[in-house]
Amino acid sequence: MNKLNRTRTLLLISAGIFIIAIAQLMSHFINISEKYDFAIGLIEGLGLGLMVIALTKGSFRKKLSH
Repeated sequence: MNKLNRTRTLLLISAGIFIIAIAQLMSHFINISEKYDFAIGLIEGLGLGLMVIALTKGSFRKKLSH
């Protein structure tokens, strides 16, 4: 995967935060038993993975005009 442009980077970061927030809300409001704990961890890992990819492969610098 090549460098991501700025809009895709911000989109991946916001999608990762949204996925983690949904997983946290699900685990807070739904009575989670042992068998669903793995699924919640998997969803949170997906959100963290999206954010790590965005931070490592993304570009945050603005282009300087001369």
